Amino acid sequence: MAERRILLTGFEPWADHDWNPAQRLAERLDGWRRGDTRTIGLVLPVARAAANATVAAALRDLRPDAVVHLGLAAGRQALTVERWAHNEADFVVPDNAGAQPRNEPLCEDGAWRLPSRLGVAAAVDALRAAGVPAEPSDTAGRFVCNAVLYGTLDWAGAHGYHGAVGFVHLPAADAVSLAEQERAIERLLRLLAAPPGLAPVRRSIDVWPGT
Repeated sequence: MAERRILLTGFEPWADHDWNPAQRLAERLDGWRRGDTRTIGLVLPVARAAANATVAAALRDLRPDAVVHLGLAAGRQALTVERWAHNEADFVVPDNAGAQPRNEPLCEDGAWRLPSRLGVAAAVDALRAAGVPAEPSDTAGRFVCNAVLYGTLDWAGAHGYHGAVGFVHLPAADAVSLAEQERAIERLLRLLAAPPGLAPVRRSIDVWPGT
């Protein structure tokens, strides 16, 4: 039986955040296995173009069956599963490459927002099953997190990718400990590792992109 893969990404530290739980979880859960499914952790730069290029290369080379992006939302008190990516970059602080677009579209001809390809309600339930606070969210912000989610969803639509694509924002570790966050994300990975047809995927296209 062919190995199934889940791509799990997390961002490096940025601005005044000395460390990022998203990076720690991508590193700690790299190589996680359940049945025939393996997770591949990938740390992304906090820079819009470089992060999207890194994800695109991973999608092309790894051909994952699902993609989960993680990012830090330090002001939130729960893990939040994003429903939408919005076609706007409005960086209140520069990214790690020094870029600071304000009120600019991510894609000139793109949809104003794109829906998650992850079953949000099922994902929230999986996170809560770990005993941590979790909620759906209608805004992924307008920083690099949102840009990466939009870029991945846009790629999925353009390339006929049918797997789950979602984003989970993480609170700071003083709100929910890193160990609790890891336990919750592992629950989500277990759900995504379920046999095809049972994982919480919002499908619109039925074939992998051609090589």
